[in-house]
Amino acid sequence: MDITTVNDRHLYQARVLVRDPEDPAGRADLPHRVVRFGPPGWLTVADGSRDGAEIVLYPTSQVLAVSHLREVDAARPPGTDAR
Repeated sequence: MDITTVNDRHLYQARVLVRDPEDPAGRADLPHRVVRFGPPGWLTVADGSRDGAEIVLYPTSQVLAVSHLREVDAARPPGTDAR
């Protein structure tokens, strides 16, 4: 997916790699997360889309990579494959 198609109003499932000062390797790998690009300068990351899921905002300066990006289908829970 070309980055120009990313919309801050859509939710995506993705693998996120962020800087983590508490990890000896200095990074945290966050697979199978629901992400939204925004508010400006921030990446919103949720641990799933269920009620009570943890939501964290990361400044884009801490985000090392966002990969395996695919739009979340509202009819299908994130982390499940389309058939």
